[in-house]
Order: sequence, then C-alpha cells, then structure tokens
Amino acid sequence: MSGFAEYQPGVGRQAVEVGVRPAVPADLQACAELIVTRTGGSAAERRNRLHADLEDPERYIAVAVVGDEVVGYGGVIHHELSPADPPTTAPTGYYLIGLIVSPDRRRSGIGELLTRDRIRWVTERAGEVYTFVNLSNGAIRDLHENFGFTEVTRDFVFPGAPLEPGTCVLLRAGL
Repeated sequence: MSGFAEYQPGVGRQAVEVGVRPAVPADLQACAELIVTRTGGSAAERRNRLHADLEDPERYIAVAVVGDEVVGYGGVIHHELSPADPPTTAPTGYYLIGLIVSPDRRRSGIGELLTRDRIRWVTERAGEVYTFVNLSNGAIRDLHENFGFTEVTRDFVFPGAPLEPGTCVLLRAGL
C-alpha cells in the first residue's frame, strides 16, 4: 500500500469551497493526523515537529480548509548542504514537502491550491524551488509538471528522508 490516491488522469474535479492560508497552532493536530494517515507513527510527535516548523522562519506550513475543517496540508523547508553530505545530496534551496489531502477531498483542486500558495511563499525568498516525488505517484508528478517543475536527477539523497534508491525524482522549477 503506497498511501497515495489512485491515479485517475482526466477524472473531473469535485466542486468544493476551499480556502488556503498559513497554518496556525490550532491547525497542527489536524495536520499531524493527516500526515500519519500516510506515514504512520505518532500524531503527537508529528504535531510537536509541526509546532517547531511554525517557529522557524525558513519553513512554511499551508493548510486548506473547508469551513473550519483542515482538509489539506503542505509544507516548505529550506535545506542547506553541509560539507559532510555525500556528493549526491540534493542541492541547497527551498523544498515543497508533504502535500497531503484528506482522502474524501481529493480530486477537488486542493493540492493545486496548496502548491500555488507554497510557491508564492518561496517566490518571496528565492528564484527557484525544489521538490522530490515518488515515481509511482503519477498525480503528484503531473501536478508539479503543470507548475513548470522539471527533472534534475533520480540519483540523490535528502538528509532525514527515507528515500529508497530509484523510487524518487528530484524536481526543480524557476520562479
């Protein structure tokens, strides 16, 4: 089980009123619960890490809301290469990470809205943005291609990310 939505290119979007905004502390429990639906683990631990992200000016958390319900999450982090990193380590820059939409809200454009908002945030700080995606997740690959992301490499590592060799692709977009 991959945790990704079934890829259905061409399937019509569901109409839904959704807002996207920066996360606030009250959103973090819902974000943590979304994350553990895909990754497993402890929602409390995830919430604590998200709280630290809110405090870090080099990180950003966007949430999608329908009414008062958080239905999507996406983050941005700044990664800095270290001299001790292996030569295949992903380059220094801002990275879109962790795009997750509630299963019952997928196919409504929420991932696109969250991606647009996160790119807006990065545009205020840099001239390019990176992400890495699982090769088996066709929906997320198409989404990023629509934003102008192109492949950099499939031979890379990212500190702290449990990437299996040959399963992910590093993407970059100019802003």
